[in-house]
Amino acid sequence: MDLPEGFHKEVIEARENVLSNTNSTESKVSTSPFKPGGASFKTNVLIQASPSKLTYKPSIGAALFSFIFLAVGLGVLFYALFPLFQSHIESVSISWILVLFGLIFFGAGAFMFYKPRVFDKQQGLYYTTYAFKGYQSKRKLSKDYLSLQSIIAIQIIGEHVKSDDGSYKSFELNLVLEDASRRNVVDHGNLKAIINDAEMLSEFLNIPIWHASSMNSF
Repeated sequence: MDLPEGFHKEVIEARENVLSNTNSTESKVSTSPFKPGGASFKTNVLIQASPSKLTYKPSIGAALFSFIFLAVGLGVLFYALFPLFQSHIESVSISWILVLFGLIFFGAGAFMFYKPRVFDKQQGLYYTTYAFKGYQSKRKLSKDYLSLQSIIAIQIIGEHVKSDDGSYKSFELNLVLEDASRRNVVDHGNLKAIINDAEMLSEFLNIPIWHASSMNSF
């Protein structure tokens, strides 16, 4: 994978080799895109919410994109439910198809605007749920909760995405687990941001960064 200007291969390789006890697992980890496709623009920003917590927030571009869905959804809902506010109409006929359409767009916009992605050392967890209620043993295998101890590396994969509208590069940041499985965290087109995020997470979790070769996605 070609690194952008300002990022030196020697620095990245030094961080990759910080820990050597996971090298035997690296050969077992898939190097194909976990989620083929991805956005062409930066969708998320990794910030340090506290000394023990890193969390992702939506980027400006993602916020604007989500706002379009929210606005369309609210507009359709208002149009569909407007007859209810006309008191002079005795019988009201509501298009439930429009209501459903509006709810879908509004929900999609809200979900895209903020999907929780939190690395919490105090809880010892990486979680992607809105209603966090603390760690319980039954959540060990939940898709919303992941033990930080089970994460052995950060994986970066680049892919060249082709579509009818053109082509662009997108990059995945994945978590590599002890059993060589992966969990996707973010997937977008800003390589500098992906590498910055990987370095923050690598230092925060004290795990190496693994780079996979760029691939084509059709």
